Amino acid sequence: MKGGLCVAVATAGYFTDPAQAQMSCWAPQHVAAAKIRDLQSRLMVATMRCSAMGIDILPQYNSFVRNNRSTIQAANGVIKARFAQGYGGTGQVAYDRFTTALANAYGADPTNRLICDQTAASASAAAAANGDTARLLHIVESMGPTPDLPGGECRVNFAEAAQ
Repeated sequence: MKGGLCVAVATAGYFTDPAQAQMSCWAPQHVAAAKIRDLQSRLMVATMRCSAMGIDILPQYNSFVRNNRSTIQAANGVIKARFAQGYGGTGQVAYDRFTTALANAYGADPTNRLICDQTAASASAAAAANGDTARLLHIVESMGPTPDLPGGECRVNFAEAAQ
């Protein structure tokens, strides 16, 4: 796990993409998928940081992944399709950069017993969601700000919706 984190950190500067201007705003279903991917990244990186300190929360993280596998895979599929739409043939590269940036965002977070205990509790709560998207979104939103998305979130326009 440590090797993967080192690769993620080493590629952090590689994330900037001039083609980013091609991405339009993200609709609510795309934003939800990105938040679920963010939850996975937050928990994965915190699990690795805790492990490096000798605190084992891998069982809770593994339960989260196992119990939400189909939802996580579906969310990743939505994000990959979004990047393919926005970047065409380089969509997979843009997706890889995006997911690497998510992991990098949490790699330098502080780590101590309290944070590891909180992460274990979040992973357990996420495991209990059993694929329920609304519950997973509530958990990730309670953990703090979610990542910026290339193209941003689409604005809600109630005037157009009412017509």
